[in-house]
Amino acid sequence: MQEATATVGNCEPSIPHLTLKELAVPGFLTLLALFFVPPVQAETTSSVAPEQFRAWFDAARQGRLEIPDEVSRNACSYRYVFIGGLFNEQMPGYFLQNVKELRARGVPRTSIHLVKPDSQQTVDGNAESVRTELKAIAAQGPERLVLIGHSRGACDALAFALQNPELVKEHIRALFLIQGPFGGTPVADYVAGEGRPMDGRMPTGYRVMGQAIGRLESGLLGDGKHEAIASLNRRDSESFWNEMLRTHRAAVPSVAAKTFYVTSRTSPSHHPLFQRVTGWYLGTYYGPNDGLVALEDQSLPGLGTVLAVLDVGHTDLTRRFPAARPKHRLRNALVDAIIMAVGTQNAQLAKQSGVTTAHVSQHAQGSSR
Repeated sequence: MQEATATVGNCEPSIPHLTLKELAVPGFLTLLALFFVPPVQAETTSSVAPEQFRAWFDAARQGRLEIPDEVSRNACSYRYVFIGGLFNEQMPGYFLQNVKELRARGVPRTSIHLVKPDSQQTVDGNAESVRTELKAIAAQGPERLVLIGHSRGACDALAFALQNPELVKEHIRALFLIQGPFGGTPVADYVAGEGRPMDGRMPTGYRVMGQAIGRLESGLLGDGKHEAIASLNRRDSESFWNEMLRTHRAAVPSVAAKTFYVTSRTSPSHHPLFQRVTGWYLGTYYGPNDGLVALEDQSLPGLGTVLAVLDVGHTDLTRRFPAARPKHRLRNALVDAIIMAVGTQNAQLAKQSGVTTAHVSQHAQGSSR
């Protein structure tokens, strides 16, 4: 033991005696290196305030939103991925106006992507193909992705995020989930014969049309068609998301920080004919809705932030169906509000937009049409 102790003692290094001049040289070089080497940029995870998002949307819809140059530059540093809902394959105009607005705001065409999940598959059935496609898109460059999912596509986007938290951490800036049927839709319950029957509380004309549509869809389901619609019934939807959250509970905190819902409700009279029927049905028996999805079903409680409840129909923000009336300002306003949300890195930039939360009191209860 004494020999070991002696050996250690003999190995102690001697400390050289340096002059002040000699000490100053490495100190100066260290400071110089710190000055010229840029700091590592941490990932931006700033939250989006619902009142601010609503103010941006309303201002953009009214043509008075001023997007600061720095916000535009920040927003253009991301890539944008639109994820379509059911029957997206048959809708050439789906997201068309949204894409045009992104291009008008300076986002390069190569930074805009479209994902079209199979409408004949369920969310679970599309999981692998959606993951493969999003992973391939992420591999095209270092830019983080902004996912914008509409209707059933919003469900596909959120399922992807929960199942792939590491990909979300590395590659996703934010998820904007527009009018998604996370709680299912009573319309699916009705065509499956499980929803509340239409009675005299509905206007006669819409009730007759609704019953005819229900019989038609029931026949298609019997022939093995439109099974994806049937999968959006409320019971199965609740079971699916409960299991998803239980299985991937470790991913919830990180995914929730990047998840933002845009929900809506409106009067049946604002819809094209088909959605007028479903809007009357939902409104009569299930409460406020966007024509296809009840308001309470458009988000998952405890996971993410609801940014707004807009007065718009299910077709208005993305031109979901060819029958949707052209409402360019609404679709442009959605994109502009998203640009502000991802491009605004601090409160000062938000003030430079010329829209503050003081404007919200004037417009929060007003129509977004």
